[in-house]
Amino acid sequence: KTIELDLRSNQIGDKGAKYIADALQNNTTLMQLDLRSNNIEDKGVEDLFNALKNNKTLKKLRLTGNRDGRFIALETAVCIRSQKNFKQLLLSSNRIGNNGVRYLTEALRHNSIISTIDLSGNQIDDKGLHYLTDFLKNNTSVHILKLNINSITNMGATYIAEMLNGNKTITVLELNSNKIQDKGIENLADVIIKNKTLKTLSLTKNPSVLAVALEKFVDLQQNKEFKKLHLSREHIGFIGAKYISLGLQENTTITGLELCNCNIGEEGMKYIADALNYNKALIEINLEGNQIGNTGAQYLADVLEHYPTLVRLNLEDNGIDGQGAQYLANALETILVLKELNLNKNIIGEQGAKYLADALTTSKTLIRLDLADNRIGKEGALYLTKALEHNQTLTSLSLENNCIGDQGAQYLAHALETNIVLTSFDLGKNQIGNEGANCFFNALKKNTNLKNLHLNDDKITDGKTVSAILRLLDCTNDCLWLDFYRMEDNLIELLSSVLQRNKTIKHISLITNKIGDRGAQVLASLIKDSKMLISLDLRSNLIGDQGAGYLADALMNNTTLTKLKLRGNEIGPSGTKYLIDAQQNRTTPVQLELNGTLKLQCPWGHRLELWNSSMRKEMSEKKFKRRRASVKIECDICSKNSYLSWYCPCSMKGFDICEECAKRND
Repeated sequence: KTIELDLRSNQIGDKGAKYIADALQNNTTLMQLDLRSNNIEDKGVEDLFNALKNNKTLKKLRLTGNRDGRFIALETAVCIRSQKNFKQLLLSSNRIGNNGVRYLTEALRHNSIISTIDLSGNQIDDKGLHYLTDFLKNNTSVHILKLNINSITNMGATYIAEMLNGNKTITVLELNSNKIQDKGIENLADVIIKNKTLKTLSLTKNPSVLAVALEKFVDLQQNKEFKKLHLSREHIGFIGAKYISLGLQENTTITGLELCNCNIGEEGMKYIADALNYNKALIEINLEGNQIGNTGAQYLADVLEHYPTLVRLNLEDNGIDGQGAQYLANALETILVLKELNLNKNIIGEQGAKYLADALTTSKTLIRLDLADNRIGKEGALYLTKALEHNQTLTSLSLENNCIGDQGAQYLAHALETNIVLTSFDLGKNQIGNEGANCFFNALKKNTNLKNLHLNDDKITDGKTVSAILRLLDCTNDCLWLDFYRMEDNLIELLSSVLQRNKTIKHISLITNKIGDRGAQVLASLIKDSKMLISLDLRSNLIGDQGAGYLADALMNNTTLTKLKLRGNEIGPSGTKYLIDAQQNRTTPVQLELNGTLKLQCPWGHRLELWNSSMRKEMSEKKFKRRRASVKIECDICSKNSYLSWYCPCSMKGFDICEECAKRND
């Protein structure tokens, strides 16, 4: 009796395989058969499969080295039938095709303990899948099914849906990188939404925008530790929003919902709003870029009126106009815990600003409001001004890019004079000119709470300077550099009022600004009162003899300042005498730098200013309209390179004197 037969490398081909298959039909003794490397192709493998259907004795079949990828499926099928403890079918990336699946499922019908099937990357299409799902319909042992990287389409998705309708044991289903489109996902969803056993679903890299939404539904339904759902730029539409909504209704522990640029529209918003009637645990909702419009805003506002936990709401870029703003404003008046509302890039206009301003007067919780890019204009600014005069909670307000202009700036500046809670205010890109800016400068002398005022990209020449000055309110360093800002005397007044509130700064540098005698007078008052200031650098400004007198008087009343630099101002002999007399009569020593202040001129008689390489680079780029990596500064007297120089741009090359040569020329 033959129990082992080794016929490897005999080139028997399909014809020889047919002879062996015929013999196996009635053989009851052969247990091992080796047919490796025999040029057996499709027909031969199929004949062997048919012969083995009724064979009960063969335990091991070896077919590697033949031309058909299905050989490994047939080898495995024999193992499945012969091994009573075969629990995991792991055949990924073997190109077994549809017939290979048929061989395996035929064998699996005789196995009651198989728990894992992985047939990923095997060129299986809907036909091969049908063999498998037909087997799995009534199977009670398989828990994990992986069919990634195959050719399953909408029809295959329908087969899987039908299988899941009856199967109650599969907990993991992976269908990544197949060809399932929206219709197939919808068919799957109809069943999966009712399925309570599936715990993990993977559908990535299918040509469907709904796949990720269905995945998230399963996550929400099964994972009670799931705290935040995040989807960005996945165009799931209103159907995907429906899946998310159903998941939210079953998960009451999730605290964050983020659906950014997901194209859910007003209909999708309705589904999400419906879910919030069941889910009362959300702390943060971000629906940026979904174009929910006024109707969607109404759906959301209605459900939020008495929502108990929501703290942050982001509705940026949603096509909401004044009507939608009214719905949200009504909700704001009753929401008990909302702290942050973002309506950036909508179109609420001045009327919407009025509704929100009315809500702000009664709100007890809102601390951050973003209304940037909403076309509220000067009238909208006026409404918000009235709200700011009464609101006691709002600490951050953004009105960037709203065409507020100088008139609107005047309204808002007036509110800042009395508002004691606002700490951050963004007014960039609002066509505010120097007139409007001056209103803010005056208001900030009275307002002791505002720490950030952004006026960048307005018509104001000093917008960046104001922002830099206000940052000092949070500054804990002991040095302040505001060099090359071109600050004039009005901003020195603002700087002084801010510095009076700062208790840490010991060193101040204000090189190359436009500080004149009035600014020097303000700084002199600061020096008199300061118990901290050690050094003050005022080189390259416009201070004259009168300003020098103010500074000299301050030196007599100050005991901490040890260094004062004034080179490159417009101080003449009388001003120099004031300062030297103060230096000599002062009880504590002070180092003065004032020599040769009238001599710093170029050969053509122009006044020199102290510039650094960054300023020179910026000027050069503007002049020649092209970017430059760096600018080399070379002294026209000693030819040394330096970072700082006394400079005049009157010629094509310009004229430079380094610091050392400037001192020598004194």
